[in-house]
Amino acid sequence: MNIPNRFPEFPVIETERLILRKIGVEDAEDIFEYAKVPEVSEFLPWYPHKAIEDSKNFIIYAEEKFKTDDSLIFGIEIREEKKIIGCIEVRGWRSENNCADVGYVLSKDYWNKGILTEVLKSLIKFCFEELNLNRVEAHCEEENIGSWRVMEKCGMKQEGTLREKVYMKERYRSMKMYSILKSEYQ
Repeated sequence: MNIPNRFPEFPVIETERLILRKIGVEDAEDIFEYAKVPEVSEFLPWYPHKAIEDSKNFIIYAEEKFKTDDSLIFGIEIREEKKIIGCIEVRGWRSENNCADVGYVLSKDYWNKGILTEVLKSLIKFCFEELNLNRVEAHCEEENIGSWRVMEKCGMKQEGTLREKVYMKERYRSMKMYSILKSEYQ
């Protein structure tokens, strides 16, 4: 079944320091700047970008995901610098289960500054208040301490560890699963 897009235009979410918005070709250099750093993609399914074309292809991918209603991939723009420093995605939000999965990436230059916590809290609010979801979930590799700490700071609860759930970069990875319910958010 072909479901029309819920958003005629890409939504924008604003926080004190950040703007979550649609990414475009004008953001390719910013994305390449963080996506080429090996530590940034260490726990993610993709390898570091080798050329600006990789970042441009990601932007095309994000646009297609929006057009087909598969997901919303927001660029994380730091207001002060007017620069994209990462992305956060909400996937599966159109399901009959009113549940979505969230994933994110942030430039290493902005780690440990509370930015991802600010971003994830604002996206959780968007999911419950704008998308009217009942559940928001996220998972990360169990060794990705920074990521699961962000989830915990945002009120998400660990549900368990999915043993060797993902085959990524030539090995099986165990993933910690977190979620927050609308009733816990309110």
